Amino acid sequence: MGMTIKEIAKLAGVSKSTVSRVINDAEHVSDKARKKVQQVIEETGYIPNSIAKDLKRNSTNSIGVIVPRINTSTISSAVEGISNIMYDNGYNLLLTNTRLDIKEEIKYLELLKEKRVSGILFFATELTSKHLETLNKIDLPVVVLGQDISEIVDFPCVIHDDFNSAKDIAKYLVKQGHQRIAYIGVQEYDIAVGQLRKKGYAEALTENNLEVPEEYLYKGDFSINSGYEGMKEIIESSRQLPTAVFAVTDSLALGAIKYLKERDYQVPEDISVVGIGNSDISSWITPELTTVDYDHLKAGEEASKILLKYITGDKFKGKLLMDYHIIERESVKKI
Repeated sequence: MGMTIKEIAKLAGVSKSTVSRVINDAEHVSDKARKKVQQVIEETGYIPNSIAKDLKRNSTNSIGVIVPRINTSTISSAVEGISNIMYDNGYNLLLTNTRLDIKEEIKYLELLKEKRVSGILFFATELTSKHLETLNKIDLPVVVLGQDISEIVDFPCVIHDDFNSAKDIAKYLVKQGHQRIAYIGVQEYDIAVGQLRKKGYAEALTENNLEVPEEYLYKGDFSINSGYEGMKEIIESSRQLPTAVFAVTDSLALGAIKYLKERDYQVPEDISVVGIGNSDISSWITPELTTVDYDHLKAGEEASKILLKYITGDKFKGKLLMDYHIIERESVKKI
């Protein structure tokens, strides 16, 4: 029997994942570690047999990752979690960025099938009939992140508790004395962020007998600019200004705060602002943002573990619901 990756790692004084990265010519390996591994491989005559195995099983040691945006801290954190697990198990990542384009999502699902990946981690924004048709056609292990598809199609999914987290942070505002709470959201084709977070916000207010004027509601996209424009529209159209604003993402909250500051409103003295996501920026802005913390890194890790089991024939059924908690910072005033 030939040498194993574990034995090569021990001789080189590195981890198994480092050996795997060197063999697959992946990044994130120091020059020193790469040189050690290459020297041990040369001295022992170790020959990786992954190519022969790949041909036999008609797949590669690669995992496809489809993300809607790469320029957000939440996606970056989730992908880091994915890489932690996948690299340690000898897999490379093929990362694709769809830029929130449905056609690109379909294209990459089909392309990754052609690339003979072993499985796909799919950060979904919405699921159309074309998505479902393609997912069933490619006949690959797929785990969906971010959208609950458990009642629509037979693929496991890892989701955050968007409804209850939104409801809880809206209730938090009510407990701080706020009764006029505006809403900055996204279009409702996105079930998790567009529908469930709005539903949680609305239910929290209804349970507290609070009405929401139409001019307090704004729906845009995921950009900071959309938060800015949403806050502008709410301020300009409201007969009575809200005392608080619930933004469905931290980016939207950041845009709202920027607009308020430019118009000489004090946050939180004049208007309080909350978000969801606990992005990297939320603790660096002034005032620091009160938000809901999702453990995106852990979500990436858990989705990866589910996919690895799926690849070996142990398919996870249904959905894994991740936990959350509210982080109280400086952007909310008790009134």
